Amino acid sequence: MNRCCVSLASLLLLALSFMGCSHSTSSNPPETTSKGIAYVIDAQDLRALRSNETYVFWLHRIGDTNVIKVSELVVDKYKLHGPDSLQLSGTIALSDTLTNFDEAMISVERDTTAKSPGSILLRGKAIGAGVFDLDASVQGAVADLRFTSGSATFVTASSDTTRVFHEFYLMNLTQANPTASLSNLPNLGFGWHYSVWVTDSSFSPYHLFWYGAFQHPAGHDSDSTNDTFPFPGGFEPPSLLNSRGKIEVTVEPDFQLVGLRPKGPSTFPILEAAVPPKIYMREVVPLTNVVLRGLPAARLTLTPK
Repeated sequence: MNRCCVSLASLLLLALSFMGCSHSTSSNPPETTSKGIAYVIDAQDLRALRSNETYVFWLHRIGDTNVIKVSELVVDKYKLHGPDSLQLSGTIALSDTLTNFDEAMISVERDTTAKSPGSILLRGKAIGAGVFDLDASVQGAVADLRFTSGSATFVTASSDTTRVFHEFYLMNLTQANPTASLSNLPNLGFGWHYSVWVTDSSFSPYHLFWYGAFQHPAGHDSDSTNDTFPFPGGFEPPSLLNSRGKIEVTVEPDFQLVGLRPKGPSTFPILEAAVPPKIYMREVVPLTNVVLRGLPAARLTLTPK
């Protein structure tokens, strides 16, 4: 009788112990580890940059003073997904919830060592959890250049009138009173300047003539040693007579301004016009606004992995 009671008690203890272990296991499931955040950037007109430039993608976390450098963005001009469209994707090694991020940016930098954005090309606030529309025209990006207009006038104040084949200015010349021809020219965002070029692709290698950088519609540009009017543009030694080239006004990142001439214009034109085949004194050439193809836009989508 005693042996039976002892055996029964032992079985009861064993059963209770098993039940306790089963209960403990079911109430503590294994923890899951976040695999990061996936991003997809659907871009329009985000073109390949010059060899010494790179795009960098940044995110701002709510409450932070600084922004987070996410990734370099490599744009291969031979891998466009459609007419001027491109999709870039990757993974961010962060475990944040999507609502932690309130702004995204794409900047142009000299290289990937930048600690903060230098020349912000596109930026945008979150329009939903993990969704951002990035634009060049918003405050803090390049500028809203959709309404900028102007013209170029071939003219010289020199007694050597043949200089007119080499010399033009972004100005109007009514009688003897020169005025700026550029209108609705906004102040550019931090890290950007305007530049004036003449390019001619009918030559190999291309002819690339830089006339200087500027920030305002009136006043000398950065290359005005031989100029005869205080406006962007000026005199350059190559003759433009019988040229098949074009005048371009571009936006350029500040870090490129030293030694810019041989690098050629940026991939961000805002105004352009064909150089007339025959050039006459005081000839006026209207400039066409090409911002809709010159500056990009993008939609960024973040999703948890």
